[in-house]
This record gives sequence, C-alpha cells and structure tokens, in this order.
Amino acid sequence: MKKIVIFGAGNLGGVLASELSEKNEIIGFLDNNESLWGSKVGGVEVLGGVSKLKELIYDEIVIASTMRFDEIRESLLEEGISDDKFNKEIQNRLLVEVQARVNFLRDFASIHQEEDMSVCVAEGGVFQGMFAREINTRFPQHKLYLFDTFEGFNKKDVEVETEQGYSKVKENYYSETSEEIVLKKMPNREQVVIRKGFFPDTLVGLEEERFLFVNLDFDLYAPTLDGLRFFYPRMVSGSVILIHDYFTQFYHGVAKAVSVFEEELGKKLVRLPIGDGISIAIAIM
Repeated sequence: MKKIVIFGAGNLGGVLASELSEKNEIIGFLDNNESLWGSKVGGVEVLGGVSKLKELIYDEIVIASTMRFDEIRESLLEEGISDDKFNKEIQNRLLVEVQARVNFLRDFASIHQEEDMSVCVAEGGVFQGMFAREINTRFPQHKLYLFDTFEGFNKKDVEVETEQGYSKVKENYYSETSEEIVLKKMPNREQVVIRKGFFPDTLVGLEEERFLFVNLDFDLYAPTLDGLRFFYPRMVSGSVILIHDYFTQFYHGVAKAVSVFEEELGKKLVRLPIGDGISIAIAIM
C-alpha cells in the first residue's frame, strides 16, 4: 500500500482521493490556498502548502489539477521534488482530459474562421485564465468577455449549494486570482473585456450582443443556470455552449442547472460529450 500526498484540495482532489484510497493510504492534501489549511476534504486533512512536503514521508504525489498541471509540477520540481515521485498514471489521464477540451475548442474554432467578427465569445468562471487564454488564442479577432468575481465563490451561491446539497464548497474558494494574472496570459489582450463582480449582475448592458462560443465553468448551480438563461437565446446558429463539471461527482448542481433550464425552455437541449469525461457541449442549431 502506497502512501500518497494529493496536491490540490478542490473537487478533483476529492474525486482522486476517493478513487485512490481503495488501494492506497492518503496521508493528506497540500494546497497553496492557506484558507484551506487545517480543513478536511472527504475526511482527509489539508496539511499545508508545498513546503510541508519536507516533513512528510510519502511514496507518491498526485497533482489534482488539469489546466494548471504543468505549472504546479514545475513548482514542485523547483522545490527539489524528484520526478519519480509523481504518479504517472494519473498524470497521463489528466493530460488526456485537458487535451480533449483544448482540441475541441481548436477544432470548433477552425470551422468558424469566416464567422462575423462582431459576434463575441465568452467565459464564465475564469479563475487564473488558463482556458480563457486558449479561447483568446483560437478566436483572436472576436471580443472575449470574461466573467468572474476574482474573489472566489460568492456567499449567495455557496448558500444555495449548501441548502440544496449540490456540493460542499466554501465561500471565497478559488480566490487566488486577479484581473492582472488573467490579462497577462492573454495573447490578444485588446479583445478582452473583463466583467468583474457577482454573476449575473455583470451581464448588464450586454443584452444586444450575440455569441459564437461560451464556456461556463462556474462549478455551481445558480450561476450555471443564470448563464444558460442569458446566453442561450443570444447564441448564433451553429454555436456552442461548453459546460464544465457536468459529469463530476462533487458539483451536482451543474447537471441540475441544465435539467432545470430544459424544463424552463420546454425542450431537450442537444448535449454532446466532448471526450474529457467532464464537460458537455450544448449545440445551438
């Protein structure tokens, strides 16, 4: 039985801990978010940050991140962690998941190169801008709207999650970001418009915009439902709304939001899995 440390105490970390604990001993989580230190995920304690590794006896490290995988791995190597300590099986699987999502975006953009440049693209739930960078790269001449509090999960949304039993998230989770961090990643920064604040309040003034590609990565029920309500009627023919975390075990509110929106709409949406095991694409015909 291997002793495993999981770096990343979020949704993915919880999923991996549950999976790996069947044949291994999970000795703890590590996370750069100090507000999580001392808390527990699935009964396993968040022991601290990367410096805590020097105090632990372990066999393997599992990086519980997709879009930030390379960044976290490099930071651990810089701390002197040996490459043979990384769980290669999980690493390869996560890379496949990330690449599937990026490939979908790349290929979708490639068949819409002649689209009217006045049509916009957008992302809700930006965090540090890893996927937003991909959108900005693939749609260099389209205005890109980015929606995020840049302060983590909002109290109102967290209360809904708790009351309805959709997830066990905490206020301000994913707060390790800023507008500056995101904008520095954008290759076509002049096309980026950041809408900072509580969603959907940040949609005011965009009622006349039309959209070709929208990525909803809010993780939570309320903003996902509000996102569908706003964007769906403003999508052009042949467009796509990509919804992250639809298939995850810990953010049940995302799939519920899609079902509720279908009930409101009075018809079934065209849901298409994209091969990452996490997301669905809603095609607008």
